[in-house]
Amino acid sequence: MKRIFIIFICLIALYLLMTSNVRNLIPFGKSETEAEVSKHIDLIDIQVSSSSTTVVVEDRKDIKAELSGKGDVSVKKSGDTIHVKYNRQWYDGFNFLNQTPKLKIYIPEDYEKSMAIDVGSGYLNFRGSSIKLDELNVHVGSGKVDLRDIEAKEYTHNGSSGMIEINGLLTEKGSVKMSSGIVKIRDYQGALDAEVSSGQLDIQMDKIVDDINLEASSGHIKLDLPDHADFTLKGNYSSGYIDNDFPLTDKVVEKNKVEGVSGSGKHNITIKLSSGIAKIY
Repeated sequence: MKRIFIIFICLIALYLLMTSNVRNLIPFGKSETEAEVSKHIDLIDIQVSSSSTTVVVEDRKDIKAELSGKGDVSVKKSGDTIHVKYNRQWYDGFNFLNQTPKLKIYIPEDYEKSMAIDVGSGYLNFRGSSIKLDELNVHVGSGKVDLRDIEAKEYTHNGSSGMIEINGLLTEKGSVKMSSGIVKIRDYQGALDAEVSSGQLDIQMDKIVDDINLEASSGHIKLDLPDHADFTLKGNYSSGYIDNDFPLTDKVVEKNKVEGVSGSGKHNITIKLSSGIAKIY
């Protein structure tokens, strides 16, 4: 019995050590949290989970990460890439009274190359100046991402059960694939290819500048277009439904098909549904 008690005391002592700030005082346990962004850096790779993360875009020349709470954050340069990574150790989860760790990542506003953001769980948002990139790649698991004032030549989004909201996205080419999650974008401008399974896709455009291709299984699509939009609609569905509020010329409504022209019909809008629902308004 005495032996079991000693083992129990040792386990408690180890837990207290690992969940306290003592481990942050150990020199070899510290990680680098800053890295200079030179002209040779082509990618900023951000990987976070189980945290509340704010990406601050401001006038600076380096990337810096500040963590408040449990876990470890590192900023490492490898070749042409800077990796920003946050991890929570298995023992960090034992303290159920822990507040969600808060992480701030500061990046230069004049960085214009590629960025990849991977959010497993938790929350990530942008704050500060707008940003202009060659490529932005976002992956969301069960977390939530809020972005705003993004300009990227190419935008790619992949997600499962998470949620992403974007207020202001200008791109030459946009691609969205979502399972059971939610994608909500306001003030979108550019070509768009989007596919949802049982998720929801909600897109609002002030101006149509390129073709739009949307596909859903049992998901829900909402497409909010400007008044007097110029497009040619080609819609096909199985047991789903396409609801269009725009007056169309050359209109064709048949079983499992809706086609027609709005305005000059300059840009193509193609919608394919299985048992999903699409609304154009």
